[in-house]
Amino acid sequence: MSEKRSHIEVVSLPEYAQTDPKFVVSGLCELGNGFFANNGIPHRHDFYTIYWIKKGELLHTIDTVTHPVKKNTLFFLAPGQVHKMELSEKVEGYMIAFQDAFMCLKDQAATMMGINSSLFFNNQFSSVITLTPEQEKDFDMLVHMMMKELTAQAAEYETALHGLLRYFLVLASRIKGSNVMAMPEQHATHNSSLFLQFKNLIEEKYTLLKNVSDYAALLHVKPVLLNEISKQLSGITAGEHIRNRVILEAQRYLYNTDLSAKEIAYKLGFEDPHYFSRFFKKYTSQTPSEFKEGSRAGV
Repeated sequence: MSEKRSHIEVVSLPEYAQTDPKFVVSGLCELGNGFFANNGIPHRHDFYTIYWIKKGELLHTIDTVTHPVKKNTLFFLAPGQVHKMELSEKVEGYMIAFQDAFMCLKDQAATMMGINSSLFFNNQFSSVITLTPEQEKDFDMLVHMMMKELTAQAAEYETALHGLLRYFLVLASRIKGSNVMAMPEQHATHNSSLFLQFKNLIEEKYTLLKNVSDYAALLHVKPVLLNEISKQLSGITAGEHIRNRVILEAQRYLYNTDLSAKEIAYKLGFEDPHYFSRFFKKYTSQTPSEFKEGSRAGV
């Protein structure tokens, strides 16, 4: 009998970093055999990750959705997402990875707009973009400039990396067609900063706090304003973000571990496992058991 899977491993950025522990840009092959071995096992990152698959084919499962991947595909993963890669042949491409601390290097408010451009935070909790040959040229140039800066580490190289990464995100956002800058710049910067703080608070406290009013109080704004900003920047309310985050974590545990619904309920801060099951079914139209059986059937 195989060992019960009861947790999802967390991988930290320094495990991949060769020079700067806050920022990594590398060819996939240069990351070593450990990278490919670990990627076949469901795990989380505690950092932002961009994968660019240039050649080869694989199956990339992000949370509970499996994407068949072919050449020139970009993936954007936020910290905490569960993913694994199943390679059917040798793949070529790049990984760009960075921590919050790197993105807060300079011009914090504008930086938050870059992260918050819905590439990392959106209704689907991930973004997948396929590049045309013409688009590939621009991204290829940016990646190679990042590598050059990271290797040389000349004066102000972190500032250069910061600018190159922001430009990378802007180009990707344009392709995805999601621009959150459609409001006056001052308000956009403030609202984006507030929204990112809200998203970060959810990550910290979703097992403890499940009401919009709790988060609004921590952010010193009214719940109606938090809902309005959330709706404007992401298309869904603050309450939906909180609820979706709890549902997503439940699905991650159901899909990637052998924990029972009762055990998962307690992990997610529910005192009554029966209430958790009703909550889960209300928003997914499936009981936890039905979801687990259905997801396993597709594996």
